Amino acid sequence: MVAGSCMSALLTHLTAVERLAAHVNALPGEFARALGEDLEYARFGAALPELPRFGGWSQGVGTWLARGHRPHFTELMAARSPVHFGLKAAELVSNGALIGMDAGLAWLAGYFTQLCVSRALEPVMQQLLTTQRHQGEAELVARARIEWTQSLFFMQDLHGSSLVGTPAVRAKLQIRKASSLKGIGRGFYELIRVASLDAFGEAPSKVEVDGWVRGLYVFSLALGSPLGKLRAPTAHLSTRELYRGDGFDVFATVDVGLERARELLTVLGAMIRRNSWTSRSRSRFFEMCPEGAPSQVIKSAA
Repeated sequence: MVAGSCMSALLTHLTAVERLAAHVNALPGEFARALGEDLEYARFGAALPELPRFGGWSQGVGTWLARGHRPHFTELMAARSPVHFGLKAAELVSNGALIGMDAGLAWLAGYFTQLCVSRALEPVMQQLLTTQRHQGEAELVARARIEWTQSLFFMQDLHGSSLVGTPAVRAKLQIRKASSLKGIGRGFYELIRVASLDAFGEAPSKVEVDGWVRGLYVFSLALGSPLGKLRAPTAHLSTRELYRGDGFDVFATVDVGLERARELLTVLGAMIRRNSWTSRSRSRFFEMCPEGAPSQVIKSAA
């Protein structure tokens, strides 16, 4: 039986954000303060590209059954113009009109952390797709299966257990301070809407985004219940080899992504302090963090 993915790399990204917050001395002061105050919003930023997987009944079921589907806005935020989206969101946060500064900075820290971790892990993924993809298995399904397995072993390394099937995993998936059944506040929605329009030429409705957030909340309840045990890691050697094998180590690679995130947040913090969003400032940022999907960035760097 193929191992389920449930939420793909989401738990890896959310746990990486917690590791970033645990070492705030390596961050600019404003990001360190924001992560201390608003860790939930950092999780929100890290979760955003995967949140559309939880919108609507059919997509939610597909996510739980590990069908490897990739909703439209996940594709846009993960592959088309993720850096442009993040920079526009940072400009909006620097102006302070939509949400509180600390909440916005925490959200940005989470968003760019998932971007950096995804890119750091992509060479590992390319290697595993070559060696571990099942015969006849679609690439998206293989990716989801591998990412989910990696996320569970990453949690196990850090906590001694994957936490799946226990109430403790629900806290890992908390992306709002208030009940997620209410969706998101108008300020955060406007941040997503305006940044989406600028980067993609289209934006999700508030009803859609609220549905994503509620869907994740419902899944956190399921994952933290005995039902979640169905998505726990197996002890099979080949499963462990998806996490730490010949020439790769997911735990160490996540740390590489976190170091890159710290570098980007240092530059972004300076841009926010100066309120500098000129073409020149943006070009410098794009030199550090090229546009495109992780696989495209790797190919262009090769």
